[in-house]
Formats: sequence, structure tokens, C-alpha cells
Amino acid sequence: WSKKLWPPDALKPIKTLDGQITKYHNSVTLPFDKGSGILPAQLYPEYCEKMRVFKSERERLVQDHFVAKYDEFVEWAKTNQNGTFDASLYPGAHVHAKKFYVKTIPIPVPDSNHFETNVKDLLGLDSTSVDKRIEDATAEGQRELLRRMMAPVEHMAKILSGEKPRIYKTLVSNIGDIAKLVPALNLMDDPELNQFAKDMEKLATTTPDDLRDSEFERKSCQEHAKELMEKLSGYKL
Repeated sequence: WSKKLWPPDALKPIKTLDGQITKYHNSVTLPFDKGSGILPAQLYPEYCEKMRVFKSERERLVQDHFVAKYDEFVEWAKTNQNGTFDASLYPGAHVHAKKFYVKTIPIPVPDSNHFETNVKDLLGLDSTSVDKRIEDATAEGQRELLRRMMAPVEHMAKILSGEKPRIYKTLVSNIGDIAKLVPALNLMDDPELNQFAKDMEKLATTTPDDLRDSEFERKSCQEHAKELMEKLSGYKL
């Protein structure tokens, strides 16, 4: 038996929003270090605005869903914890509310020309190692971008090769979404990746309805997706 502090739905809407926040953050950043990512400068204004909206919505959920129902949740705990209820674990809604927060800290990507003690303390590296780390992170960022580009294209090629494919909006929109981000996430401004993105945008001009209604459209897009996938998978960074 595992003691549960809160009823199943106590944190559900907040966790759902947390998932949306994480998904957005991961979509516009490239991996750098545990808990941090590389955010291209041109996406920074949009990122700040998105996070502002997310934080505001999260604060509203904490107040309207968790704090407003706090007493109900405590009564549930008293009833469902089989005599193990511990009042010290429930010091009050205002105390628990302070434990909910979303925090983002922008840090300029360092190099040896802008190396400072605090960066060394943060990364645990000397200036030469920092430059190498940034170089490695940039290269891995390019590979990660290529993987993100390949995934929805490969999915389209696979789905449309079926006899009676189930076609959802995301089959097309996922391709268009990552294609739009490529110019910003392309840290080394690789012309081949930019061209692949343009090819993906062309592929995303079809609509789910067209794919559902037209066998010709399905076959045409499947062939184009397969051809583009071969180019993407054959490209070596």
C-alpha cells in the first residue's frame, strides 16, 4: 500500500499544463546540458511571451483548482489514508501554493572570449574546455535538428503506404511546424538543412482532407515523403 497525499485529480490540470510547457520548451531549444537547452536568439522574444502566458495560466490553475479546493483535498486525505493521516503534511493552502512555480533562467552561451569565473563555477570547466563543449553542443544540436526533421517525414511515408490509413491533422502539421523552426534552430546555418526545410514546407501544403479524399494525393505525398526521407537519412553532418 502506498500512501497518497492528494486525490487523483488534485494536480491533474497543473500536470497537463506542465506537459505542454515542457513540450514547447523542447521544441524550440536544442540540447546543451542537463536541465538546459540552447535557445536561438531569434526565438527568444517569442519564448519569453509564451512562458509568460504559461506561467500566468499555471498560477491561475494553482489558485482556482488547487488552493480553492484545498480543504476538500485534506478531507479526502483524512478519509482515504487508512488512519495514517498526518496533519503536519498539510500546513495550509498558502504554504503549498508557494511550492508551485515555473522558472526559466536565460544564460548567454559562453566562449573563451567572454569567459568569467561564474561561468567556470557553473560548468566546472576552463576556457578551452568551454569552447570545446560549445562546439560539441552545436554539432549535437545539428544532429538533433536533423532527427527532428526526419521523424514526421518518416511517419508520413509510413502512414500513407498503408491500404486504409488513418489520417490525422498532425500528420501534416508536424512537418510544417518543424520546417518553420529550422532556420532558427539551424545553428550553423547549414544550407542543406535549410533546403530540406523548404522541401518539407512544400510537403506540408497538402491538407488532411485532401489526403483522406484522394488516393492520388496520398500516393503522391507518400512518394515525396519517401524521397525526402531518403535524402534526410543519407545526409551526414
